[in-house]
Amino acid sequence: MISLFAFLETRAGRILRYGVSVGLVLLIIESVDWPQLWRLRGQFSWSLAVGGVALAGLIYPLHALRWLLLLRAQGLALPWRWAHGVTWIAQFYNSFLLGGLGGDAARIFYLCRDAPAQKSGGLASVAIDRIMGLLMLLVFALVAFLAQAPILGASAELRWVWITATGILASAVTGLGLLWRFGPERWPGFLRARLGVKRLDVLQDLFARTRQAPRPHLTALGITAPIWLIDMAAVWLLARSVGLPLPFLETCLAVTVAYTAMALPISVGGHGVREGALIFTLGLLGLLPDEIARERALLTGALVWANTMLWSLGGGMVLLAAERLLPPSRLAATPAEPTAGV
Repeated sequence: MISLFAFLETRAGRILRYGVSVGLVLLIIESVDWPQLWRLRGQFSWSLAVGGVALAGLIYPLHALRWLLLLRAQGLALPWRWAHGVTWIAQFYNSFLLGGLGGDAARIFYLCRDAPAQKSGGLASVAIDRIMGLLMLLVFALVAFLAQAPILGASAELRWVWITATGILASAVTGLGLLWRFGPERWPGFLRARLGVKRLDVLQDLFARTRQAPRPHLTALGITAPIWLIDMAAVWLLARSVGLPLPFLETCLAVTVAYTAMALPISVGGHGVREGALIFTLGLLGLLPDEIARERALLTGALVWANTMLWSLGGGMVLLAAERLLPPSRLAATPAEPTAGV
């Protein structure tokens, strides 16, 4: 497994991932019966489509706000404008991955450039940001599954998805809780030896800073919930705009499965995998009873992909103007004291 991940990070692995993404997206687009959908164009709603696209745009300022809270909790007094601009740039790289550079790598680049004396706190904020997003997504998955418990008995595939999500969430919460309770200085010897002295010192500093600033971390976690809800609502509106009357709760369930599938490192930015998993899950839920519904689900998947690319291009525009919008502005060489709030 480790050798597979190592291969995927090589040039040949990145080319393979590009191929998987492009192939899956093209497969979805080519599978749509465009002449048939054109005959049904009177049933489509431009207002709902525009609403879904506009709603998706609200996610990125919330992402920036969450990250800003985490940065300040780690003692980095970077301005809102900086966090917002870098968040948009990171979204661009998440979608296009030019040269293999991902969104987190882009954020780390700007952190190292503008706060070189506080790298450990900046890296910690990126890691915590990722962990919060994944944990909240798993929580949504469990809630959606429990709210639709009867479907678990009707679909073995969904039962396994639910079991997997439950296992990952329970293991993650238990593991993080134990590690948090005891701290790096009391972790098992094999784990300390594997991490090494340098990493343990960084983690010790991270734990000290986090424990001194619980409020911004809890606030950031609270912001994660509306981020996911807005994302799910945008997908729901896009589906309804093409005449696919999906129930909102089932849409949430399908979206959680789709975004969980994006964690598989087999594509670029999850393109194709997310849309394919979304359509597959809608089918498992029995929401695509006929060919017309299937065609509309395929079109919904294509719209979700196009929506992501549209907003990502906005990040590309910020990147082009980064020299003017985000000029190098280094913080003081001495790390700031962690704050108890924002």
